[in-house]
Amino acid sequence: MTPDDLAGMTGRLSGAVRPGRMGEVMLAVGNRVEAYYAVAYDGTEVIERDAECVVVESHPSLSRTVLVTALPVSA
Repeated sequence: MTPDDLAGMTGRLSGAVRPGRMGEVMLAVGNRVEAYYAVAYDGTEVIERDAECVVVESHPSLSRTVLVTALPVSA
């Protein structure tokens, strides 16, 4: 799977994302779950641990790092 294939995938944060801080997201890649570093797409969003998020973009130059945003919580 190439880094471009990660965009649009949903995952769950195992470590919170905060401005200036990296979190961790678990993504189902093929038939296994893999950990990736997660950074807020807009640079200011706070996403708590265990929240679902979507990968907006990945950085092939930064190993295993993806930009994420929170999925809206349905009422």
